[in-house]
Amino acid sequence: MRKLTPILATALALSLPAFANANGFDSNLASTITGPIKVEVLVSEDLAHRAENLPKKLSDRGSGRLNGSFSNNGHYGQKDIDRLVEEMNEELADDFEKYGIASADNAPTLLRVTLEMAKPNRPTFNQLSEDVSLSFQSFGIGGAEITAEVISAGGDVLGTMEYDYYSSLANRPIAPNAVGTWTDADRSISRFSKKASKKLAALGAGGNS
Repeated sequence: MRKLTPILATALALSLPAFANANGFDSNLASTITGPIKVEVLVSEDLAHRAENLPKKLSDRGSGRLNGSFSNNGHYGQKDIDRLVEEMNEELADDFEKYGIASADNAPTLLRVTLEMAKPNRPTFNQLSEDVSLSFQSFGIGGAEITAEVISAGGDVLGTMEYDYYSSLANRPIAPNAVGTWTDADRSISRFSKKASKKLAALGAGGNS
């Protein structure tokens, strides 16, 4: 997939509450947007911490394998966090192109996307090395929560967008062996990207200022 140019590297942002009860896309963005957009993809403080650590809150650590609480929802590994950021960048690049939205590093409007939380369907390589009781055959529900702000050149927040999706026991695949480590999280990223790009395009993004 083609990447946005330039792509800003992973950064930290304050975390909003993770694992919202309601799934789906929501936005209060209503301002007309013209010209290209600069894209910045961040990782929440909580998710970044879980790259090499257990969650700070004991209540976020789980032991239910069926619910995907691999290694107590921590020790994902930095490579896996970076992979999720790259996936978001690539999805946005593709969808921006699809909806005719230009991106530029010097664009006056900033789309700041934050990966608030993600849960894998299978243990990551780092989790497998941390917990010898796990195997790649271990399977659970996964997903991701994403938020975004659209910020003007003057620093004003023009509006926000958010999307979260976590699979459930009811929609587990008949053939779980076909599911990869981050299948549900990737699905959430892809859906957010499409919905956010469509929203921006509807408000004039990509047009002449």
